[in-house]
Order: sequence, then structure tokens, then C-alpha cells
Amino acid sequence: MVPDEFSVASVEAASVDAFRPYAAFLRSGEPYTSIFLNNPWLLPPKAGAELEWGQGWYYDTTVARKHDYWRNIVLPTPTKDLQQLRRNLYEWGFCLLEDGLSSEQCARIRRRVEDQAAAERALGIAYLVESQQHVWSLVNKGADFVGLLEHDPAAVQAGPMIERLLDETLGPGWNHFSLLANISYPGCHPQPMHQDQTWIAPINTGEAPVLLNTMYVLQDVNEHNGGTLLVPGAHRANGTPETGLYGPLPKPINLEAPAGTVLMFDGRLLHGGAVNHSDDFRYVLTNSCVKPWARQQENFVLEVSPEVLANASDKLLWRMGFQSSITAGLVEGYGYRGTGRQGDRVGSLREVRRELDRGYHHVGELSMDTIESVDLEALSLMRLQRENEEFRNNEHIESMAKLNDFIASRQRD
Repeated sequence: MVPDEFSVASVEAASVDAFRPYAAFLRSGEPYTSIFLNNPWLLPPKAGAELEWGQGWYYDTTVARKHDYWRNIVLPTPTKDLQQLRRNLYEWGFCLLEDGLSSEQCARIRRRVEDQAAAERALGIAYLVESQQHVWSLVNKGADFVGLLEHDPAAVQAGPMIERLLDETLGPGWNHFSLLANISYPGCHPQPMHQDQTWIAPINTGEAPVLLNTMYVLQDVNEHNGGTLLVPGAHRANGTPETGLYGPLPKPINLEAPAGTVLMFDGRLLHGGAVNHSDDFRYVLTNSCVKPWARQQENFVLEVSPEVLANASDKLLWRMGFQSSITAGLVEGYGYRGTGRQGDRVGSLREVRRELDRGYHHVGELSMDTIESVDLEALSLMRLQRENEEFRNNEHIESMAKLNDFIASRQRD
């Protein structure tokens, strides 16, 4: 008989006016509750609505050097000085790597993005919203995109510098959250202003971000063709007990940067896609990277093609989430002894994906009464263990047999 206290009705009755210490926090809606309450001009336009100009809305802005508020404030500009880049990223929430892509790299990647995006529109499989077209799963759509994920200097000449800033901001072991193209088309709506690490809301990481973006600027961008909207310094909460997490904020600026610039910005920075006033598309790529415990936006383990998987380097596999450890990524227990470190064969999920591509056979329900009928060779886990778990030597197998012998002796007694 199940005790009455465990019934649905009893649980509901015991929850009326109960002590629930986290309820207010979870319902707070932060950071956006205080952002919009104290900055109503940040409210996004309704879908399909005409945009309003001259009314002070967030999207009605310009670049920093022309901006009434920002023009006399020294904001980040493109530089190759790593010390200055560190300071800019920390103080303002963003920095600009000058010539992060060579002119040849930039032109090559832009051509590939343009062609891919056009083909997806033509086939009717493109992802479109009012503000942008997004091209997802770039890892499968060109060798240069794989190079960007690896920070290979052949694809992005500033790769080593980008990696260093990621390591210093997120700590070692970070992984790729996503890599996509953000394409603003003529006359598009602005994106709502947002933080890219909102998926942990209402938690606010005041000490450091859990996400860092790398944006590849593939053409000159400015206030005319939809340079990304940024609120410099808004990666740090500025509120009070009275105003909430965020208080009044300065108005945003449009990003102004030449083609080949690499914009790196804090996942807490308030930003959004801008209105494209030109008669051409505006192309950028955004690569988000996150702390190693974060669930990825793109499910690389499932989406990466067998061809890319077969040729992937240990670094790329690691940063796409193909390394398991005791805390993350186990499959039927496989990976339990993994370290999560780059190149660790015992925790390599590439082998699991290959089994999935062949047709994975799970262990399922077992019994000592029917154990003789089990086809071990058909079990994918058995193949994974045999091929990758080096600790499964004769001594390890004998120890399992001894435990079964011990149980059998106890049952006989």
C-alpha cells in the first residue's frame, strides 16, 4: 500500500503556501525583466510591424564615432595587439582582431557562404526569420568551416590568438556551442537585443562569462548594411536592489569594421542583429564557445557527416564534444574511464558514432537464466570495449568472474 503522503493530491496540498526558497528567483525573468523595465526603448518591434524611425528605438542608431553618447568615448577598434585585445574584452565586453582573416581567406569563405545560403533558399530548406537567414551545420558544408572550428591558420590566420583568448576567458577544455552564418537581408527587422548565454538565466555569472563568441566579418559593416548592434560595457550588470539586475543602459552602436575583422564578444554582452538598409545581403559567421559542462546548441555528435568525422583531428573531435568522461557523455557506461581530454581513446565518442552509423545494438534487458542465448558479437558495447577500453585485460575480466562466483557461493550457503 503506497503511503497517502506520496499521492498526487497530498503532494499538491502540501505545496500550498509552502516554503519554496527558489521560487521567486526562478520566476524573476532576469536579466530581461529589469532590462526592459528600465530601458523600454529596448523592446523589439512586433512581427510584421512597420519599423519606427526618430522615436528612440534601439535599432535607430549609428556607429560609435557618429553617436551622440559614444563619439567622445574611446571604444575598442581593430588591433593586433594581444594585450589591448585582452583589456578591451574585459572592460567593454568585446574586442576586434584586425585582419583576423586574410583578404583571400575572407573572400573564399564569403563565396562559400553565399553559394550555400542561395542553394538552401532555392531548395526551400533555408532557416529564415524576420531578421536573418541562418545557415546551420557549417561543419559539413566546406573545409574552411572545419578549419575555423580548429582555428587552423590556413582558414583563419589569427587562429592561435583566438584560441589563446578563448582559453584565458573560458578556461581550458571549452567546446564549440555552434557555428552558423548570420545573413541580414535588405529591409530586415532587427533582432531583439539579447545575451547569448541567456540559456542559463536567471543565473547571472558576474565573475566571468560561460560563453564567448567569435564573429567573422566577411564584408565591410557599418550602420548602413546592418553592422551588429552592441551596447558596450553591458556584459556587466549595473542594477541595484531597487532597479533589479540591470538599470538604465546607454544606447547601442552599430559595429563598424572592415572585412576580415574578427569580433570576439562576451556571452553576457547585450547585442542583436541590426537593420540592413542596403540593397545587398550582409554576411557574418558566429562561432560560440562555452565552458565544457554546457550542453551544445548544435548537436555535433549527431549532425557531423561520416566523411567529416573520418578525417576529424583530435582537437576538432574534442571541441565538438566527442570526448566523454565520468561527468559527461557516457553511452551505456562507455567512456566512464575517459578523461575528457583531447585524443583520449578510452573516452572517444567517435567510435560510438561509427557504431550508430552502422546500426547500434543496445545491451537491453539481461538475465542469468537466458545468458547462454546472448550474442556478444552483436552487441555494439562489446565491440567498443574490446577495441578501445585498454583496461579490459584478463585480470579485469577475471575480477568480474570472481564477484559472480562469490555471489553464487553465498546463494548456495
